[in-house]
Amino acid sequence: MTIERLTNQKKAIIDFLQSNKGHPDAYEIYDVVKKKLPQISLATVYRNLDTLVKQGKIKALRIKDDRFNYDGVESPHNHFQCNHCKRVYNIFSDILLNLEKINEENVVNLVEEYEVFLKGRCANCLNKKD
Repeated sequence: MTIERLTNQKKAIIDFLQSNKGHPDAYEIYDVVKKKLPQISLATVYRNLDTLVKQGKIKALRIKDDRFNYDGVESPHNHFQCNHCKRVYNIFSDILLNLEKINEENVVNLVEEYEVFLKGRCANCLNKKD
C-alpha cells in the first residue's frame, strides 16, 4: 500500500475546492491555483485532480459533455442542476428515497453509498420572467 504525499499542488487544489461553493472545471482551478503556485502547469492540475478523485478526496461530476467539474465538499451530499441556467447546487438535506423498494424491484443493487443528481429549474430561474 502506497501512501500518497500531500504536495503543495494537491493542497492548493483541495484548499480551493473546499473554499469554493461552485463546481469548477480544471481550467478554472488552474487559473486560481496558478496565482498561488506560478510554476504549476495545466497538466499537473489534471494529474493531481485525477489522483485526488481516485483517492476519494474530491468528486468529479460530468456536468458538460466535454469536461468534468470538481467538488471538494467532503460531507455526503447530492446535486441539483438547473436545466435553464446550468448552475449546479449542492443538496445537503436527505432526499427521501425508498431504497428498500428500489432493491426489491431489482432495479439496482444499492450497497452503501449512493449519489443523486437531480435536474429541473432552480428557484432563481423560476422567479425570472423569460
